[in-house]
Amino acid sequence: MPDAFIDATAQAELIRSGEITPGELIEETVARIEKIDPRLNSVVVTLAEKARAEAAAAPDGPFRGVPYLLKEVMPSKGDVYAAGIKGVIAAGLRADHDAYFVQSMRAAGFVLAGRSNTSEMALVATTESEGWGTCRNPWDTSRSTGGSSGGAAAAVAAGLVPVAHGSDGGGSVREPAAKCGVVGLKPTRGRVSQGPAVIDSDNVSGLAHEGWMTRSVRDCAALLDVAGSHRPGDAYGAWTPPGPFTEEVGADPGTLRIGVLTEDPAGGTTVDPQCAAAARAVADVLTGLGHDVREGFPEALRRGSWPMEFMPCIGVVVLREIERFGRLIGRPLTEADMEPQTWAYTEIGRTVTGVQYAAGVDAVRERGRDIERWWEEEGWDLLLTPTLTGQTPPLGLFNPTSEDPFSSLGMEASAFTVPFNVSGQPAISLPLGRAADGMPLGVQLAAAHGREDVLLRVAAQLETAMPWAGLVPPVHA
Repeated sequence: MPDAFIDATAQAELIRSGEITPGELIEETVARIEKIDPRLNSVVVTLAEKARAEAAAAPDGPFRGVPYLLKEVMPSKGDVYAAGIKGVIAAGLRADHDAYFVQSMRAAGFVLAGRSNTSEMALVATTESEGWGTCRNPWDTSRSTGGSSGGAAAAVAAGLVPVAHGSDGGGSVREPAAKCGVVGLKPTRGRVSQGPAVIDSDNVSGLAHEGWMTRSVRDCAALLDVAGSHRPGDAYGAWTPPGPFTEEVGADPGTLRIGVLTEDPAGGTTVDPQCAAAARAVADVLTGLGHDVREGFPEALRRGSWPMEFMPCIGVVVLREIERFGRLIGRPLTEADMEPQTWAYTEIGRTVTGVQYAAGVDAVRERGRDIERWWEEEGWDLLLTPTLTGQTPPLGLFNPTSEDPFSSLGMEASAFTVPFNVSGQPAISLPLGRAADGMPLGVQLAAAHGREDVLLRVAAQLETAMPWAGLVPPVHA
């Protein structure tokens, strides 16, 4: 059987060479999940029988027979679909269609092996929901995986699958990737279709993006080629380079102008010294690789990572989704069906006027415009930051109550991730740092709108200069 830690590209090569069959690879994946995941709770729905059938009929695409996980917020036909909402989980709702992303993955030959753990409605920066239970970090099972794509990150880190889908509305791919020591990419807004359903109030007014966790930069590139396309009904789009993204891996990026930011420019959060040091160490490597690296960042970030005028709009998004799921299960969802924070958001949503909502969306667009100007008008190529402002916290710090529903450890950690949901720019977290206690630390690169090609070239340079392939957590397949 193949090494559990080889990437999706290598697994596909083994299948093409005849060294292993798709069926054998799926059996190995199912066995790994059954053996390892009880310690992690990263895979909340295992699709063993469905995966066996998909493997047997997998098309001859570039990833024929390679397993992946889908975050339990995106629909796959016939499978549990609850977005982590405990009342919907109890109702046993199943999706009646495949998302376009799922269709694209299947066409490329990928096999859906299961659905990964998430916080309720992907709202929280840790994966400890009442509905799906606590997801544990394979580096230290007493620590958080981050959220909301914590199950995806833990599964890839532990070697259960080489690739896992995630969604990112403020850092929900990059944050768990940093905490679990894997690669996490949030592509440009509109790069990956979120259809065919039109939900989440236009995908939280464009703040929410589809992305993924991988073990290698080349897998990130390949997934952009597989899943990156405009589909009917998509509200957003992204400029596409003339060639495949896979050709960017190993390509010479030339000498790039890279800004470095290791403090919260708004002054609201103190950045952990070890997180800042990890980013500065990468800056030194990039300088050694010939890039022009210096302190610099968009001045718009001094006003905060995102406009607070948008906060009431989140209540409207949550309310609409709670009402939609209620229609799908055939009864209204009540306070007892969800966590206190989710319910509190619905109560806020009932009070928001149309003018307030429009003002919030406008504020997001204005802030995004001002962030993008740093690239567009000042000529920078990349921004380098720590992925997060703090290290991986222990489990149990997020305990919302009816009296204090928003006691979260999320927003303060996300000062470096949220801005690129606001602007829609691509950003990647790379596992390039280690804390004194051995836990992973992520370092983030952000590029101009549509320029994943630049991200991939530099990420591949760093993968060679500071390799992470040999890093294996204590809990692993």
